[in-house]
Amino acid sequence: MRELAEQEITQYATAVKENGFAIMEGAIEEGLCKDILAELERLEAVRPGGDIPPGPFTGFVTRRWFDLLNDGDVWQQVAINRWVMQVLPHLLGEEFLLSTMGSAVIGPGEEAQDLHVDDGVYQFPRPHPNLVCNTMWALSDFTEETGGTRLVRGSNNWDHDPQPGETYESIPLEMPAGSIAFVIGTCYHGAGTNTTDETRWALTINYCNGSMRQQENLMLGVRPDRMLTFPAELQDILGFKLCKGAGHIFASDPRVELARRYAKWDKQDPYLQQRNELHRERIGNPIVSRDPGVDRGRANR
Repeated sequence: MRELAEQEITQYATAVKENGFAIMEGAIEEGLCKDILAELERLEAVRPGGDIPPGPFTGFVTRRWFDLLNDGDVWQQVAINRWVMQVLPHLLGEEFLLSTMGSAVIGPGEEAQDLHVDDGVYQFPRPHPNLVCNTMWALSDFTEETGGTRLVRGSNNWDHDPQPGETYESIPLEMPAGSIAFVIGTCYHGAGTNTTDETRWALTINYCNGSMRQQENLMLGVRPDRMLTFPAELQDILGFKLCKGAGHIFASDPRVELARRYAKWDKQDPYLQQRNELHRERIGNPIVSRDPGVDRGRANR
C-alpha cells in the first residue's frame, strides 16, 4: 500500500479528536480481505460459533474469535496495517501497543449492543489522555440495516462515561467494504441491530497507549519463540520494545533477552491443536445454529 500523505494523517486525527471517530476508505486491499474471510470460515470449522459464550453484551448471533496471532499468518498483516500504523501515533503516542484482536461477525437478527466505551476497562476519571483506539474493519458493507456500529458523535469530549438508563442520540457507522474506522476509547458506541438476512463481517482490532496493560495477555498467549518469527513492527506493539522506560529486562529492550532465551527453540507450539479441541469446554454450551447455510450464527439461549 502507498504511504499516507501527512495531510491525510492530520485529517483523520483531527476528525477523531472532534467527533470521536474517522472513516478511512480503501484501507483493506481486496486480496487481504479475501484472505481474512477465508480464515474466518476456517475458524468456524475448527472453533464453531466463536471463542466466547453468547450473551446480551457480546451477542447471541455474533461470532467473536480471539487469540488470533496463534491462528493463520494473515492476522500478522492485520495487526500492522500500514495506514493504521501511520495514524495511531497521532492518537495514542509513538509507543502504542496492540491490545486485543477479535472478529465481530454479526448474524441476521442480532439485537443492538448497549452503548459503551472501550477504555472503560481502566476506570480512569474523565477527562483523560487517549488510552485506547479501536479500529473497526469492514469486510462487508457497514449499513444501518446490517448492524453497523452506532456512535454518539463528540461524546469523546464529554466528562463522563455513558450512564445506565440514559438515552443518547446515535448515528450508524456506514462505510463500504474495505474501510477501517478509528473509534477512540472515550467515544460512546455499540453494534447496531441487524434487521437483514445478511451477515455483517467485521474485525475489531484494538490498540492502547504503551503505558497501559493490554486487554488480551498477548505476551503470555503467544510463545516467545513464535513471536520471534513475527515482523519487528509487530513485535514492537506486542511489547518487545520499551515504552518510556517501562517493560525492560536488565534495563534494555526485552527483545534482546528474549532472543537469547528462545531463538533456537522449536517454533511449533504443540498446545495449539489442543487449544482447538478444548473449544466446547471454554464456551460451555454446545453450538446450535440459528442461521443454516454458509452464514452460521452464534448459539442462542
